[in-house]
Amino acid sequence: MKERGTNILDAIKNSLSKPVFYILLFFTIVYILLSYINHINYRTAAFDLGIYNNCLYQYGHFHKNHYPYLHYMFDNFLSDHFSLYTVILSPLHYVFGNETLIYIQIISVLFGAFGVFKIVQFKSNIKFLPEIAMIHYLCFFSIYSALSFDYHDNVISAMLVPWFFYYFISGKNKMAILFAVLIVIGKENMPLWFSFICLGLFLLNYKDRPKRKLAFILSISSIVYALVVIKLIMPNIGTIKHDGGYYHFKYSILGNSLGEMISNFIHHPLKIIKAIYYTHLVGPELRGIKMELYKCLAFSGAVLLLRKPAYILMLVPIVAQKVFSDDFGKWGINVHYSIEFAPIVIIGFYDVLTTIKFDKVKMPLAIMFAILTGYTTYSKMEKRESIYYNRVNGDLFMAKHYTSEFDKDEVKRVMKLIPQDAKLSSLTYFAPHLSFRKDIYQFPDVHDAEYIFIANCELPYPLIASQMNEKINFYLASEEWETVSKDKGIYLFRKR
Repeated sequence: MKERGTNILDAIKNSLSKPVFYILLFFTIVYILLSYINHINYRTAAFDLGIYNNCLYQYGHFHKNHYPYLHYMFDNFLSDHFSLYTVILSPLHYVFGNETLIYIQIISVLFGAFGVFKIVQFKSNIKFLPEIAMIHYLCFFSIYSALSFDYHDNVISAMLVPWFFYYFISGKNKMAILFAVLIVIGKENMPLWFSFICLGLFLLNYKDRPKRKLAFILSISSIVYALVVIKLIMPNIGTIKHDGGYYHFKYSILGNSLGEMISNFIHHPLKIIKAIYYTHLVGPELRGIKMELYKCLAFSGAVLLLRKPAYILMLVPIVAQKVFSDDFGKWGINVHYSIEFAPIVIIGFYDVLTTIKFDKVKMPLAIMFAILTGYTTYSKMEKRESIYYNRVNGDLFMAKHYTSEFDKDEVKRVMKLIPQDAKLSSLTYFAPHLSFRKDIYQFPDVHDAEYIFIANCELPYPLIASQMNEKINFYLASEEWETVSKDKGIYLFRKR
């Protein structure tokens, strides 16, 4: 049943039927089993949940946020990633502790799914199609990859996109603008993506002058905001400078400057086009990563976007920032680097679906792709081409997922021995639980730490197990460091 746009509380109140409630409840449990279980079993890490938790603490205590985790590279978190969410969310850490962002991220995904429900409900009169759309969305592979690895601001931004679409198509411009602002402040690359979203909406609504005008203004405004943030604000926040001004632009195949990029597109277009599908870095083990991404997208419904290429246009910056990167970890379906596909693919899928003339095929198509999406996600929990996939973190059906490598009682006991105001160097997996302090570092970065909290484990990133053993033996024998605790493979050292 079609309805005019309403405010968020009314939208939720009017649509929260029993089926919707039970769908959201079921996936809440699934996401808790995925994300929260990882956290309490010490499988979240300093990079990145520890960083974000430290930001909550710094902003929540009105500190400058000198960014201790990357003190050797940046003076301030905002010079690394210009995200304002932690500023806004910082008061919540007083209530929910080091799990705050885990909860926020799960809630944001559910909120995004409800936005998809509202879009399909607005566009279609087919009974239960909005519920199927919501299930389809909640099964999307990139959501599970993101939730299995810590917290990231672009997840929140992506989950707000369905609500922007909903208010845009329903003619509630003020709410649409509000969500546009909330999306672009999520991270410095979000405005570029959002400008392409608006460009796609410009094309989709070309005959509707008010919508066309709003989409154009938002698209241009987003580009201006991105340029101001990346070119002016971020390079000048601190005193530590990086070549090119923006540390995260690492796309050698495109070029290191605008001039090089233009030259490469003119003189080597086939090389760049080929890199969309195939590896441009050395290593035969990298060959299947990009194709795996495209297969997962196709099986999850992206194939229908061919009927409305404007939605493919919306994904251009996301595909580009992934497949052209010098970091092959960004190419595939691991961690949070594919989360932006979820809202666009699903919204586009159901936009195309609702325009099909034959009503009888709409529901079967929706159900088929929802099932196919769920199966794709399930199959990629077990095995994937993307390198460095941590199955223990990502596979809900693996018994080891529900256990911890560490003696949890011992970890908690030793944590209580560390003063709240102490400068700490911590094993990456303990760091998110201890980041509510002004100074904390990821071991082996000790810097000016007063305590070192580490343990024997299978993968003590960024070290390997043998290196960690050497470090432990060094500190056990050190005259500079006192051994406070060393039981059950968990060690606490205090500077003398």
